[in-house]
Amino acid sequence: MKDEFDFDEDANFSFDDEEEDDDFGMTFEEDLYLMIREKLRDTIQEYKAQFPVLKKLEASVSSFKVKVPNTDDSKFYPLAAKLLSEHIKPLTEESEEIMEIYTAMQADIARFKNQRAHGHEGDLYLSA
Repeated sequence: MKDEFDFDEDANFSFDDEEEDDDFGMTFEEDLYLMIREKLRDTIQEYKAQFPVLKKLEASVSSFKVKVPNTDDSKFYPLAAKLLSEHIKPLTEESEEIMEIYTAMQADIARFKNQRAHGHEGDLYLSA
């Protein structure tokens, strides 16, 4: 009696690391920058009702724009993250919550220089 399931010997079960690194064509730098922006946005959305000072941070982040022509991803995204960090740094003096967000964000920004570094753990930059 023949099994209904036939093993296809031609099937390719290779686990190539390069396929995992190819995250929809994004570079590591782009992926990391977008993750930082997403964590920042989600943190603000989650806590702005509890901490009204985060509305200032939200306005500051939403007004942030980077224009660096003719720059490849490996230079643009680390620069954009650094500029975003510098853009919100003055607000750290206004509240402990913004300072905590800023400090947690720095752990992720450090990963641009060392991909193996441990970034900020968790989905949000604030642990209120």
